[in-house]
Amino acid sequence: MRQRLWRLPSGKGRFMARHGFIRTKEEIKFLILYAAGYLPFPVDWDALVDLCTWCDEGFGFFELKEAFDELLASGHMAEPTPGRYAVTEKGRETASLFERNLPYSVREAAEQSALRVVQQLRRDAAISTHIETLSDQDLVVTMTMEDVFSLQMHVVNQRQAELLARNFRAGAEHIYQVVLGAMTEDYSER
Repeated sequence: MRQRLWRLPSGKGRFMARHGFIRTKEEIKFLILYAAGYLPFPVDWDALVDLCTWCDEGFGFFELKEAFDELLASGHMAEPTPGRYAVTEKGRETASLFERNLPYSVREAAEQSALRVVQQLRRDAAISTHIETLSDQDLVVTMTMEDVFSLQMHVVNQRQAELLARNFRAGAEHIYQVVLGAMTEDYSER
């Protein structure tokens, strides 16, 4: 594994080591095309950053952004809907021609990262929350895990409503298990 030294922002001559295989702008471009080629649908910029930076630690955000912008300008990547990006046919062809330029471990990490990103995006899309204000101190929070369950709760202020919504988005699966456990417990002996 190659190591790259980066000067810390302090400017006092200290260096921080970055480990990874990907170094040049061309290698970053190949990684973007290769990893994004595993995605079955267009994704936003944050998902692309997550996808690529999880694969290798040899480059930074600004290097990734510069390489991505060049791929967009050259037609290797496209923006089929505002804020969503996908590999074009030209990009897929380029990725298949140069995929061997990426180390095997990086290619494997790219595939795993794509699976992880797709699972997270699908999970996030299946979870929704909605806050409705009925009166000054009566808000209803509707929390839904698509095709699994939905829950409505009344709370007395916006802060509580936002807390419920945030916690549900973060832990819907666990909340489902707790509710299911409580609902299937035998209460006849109590």
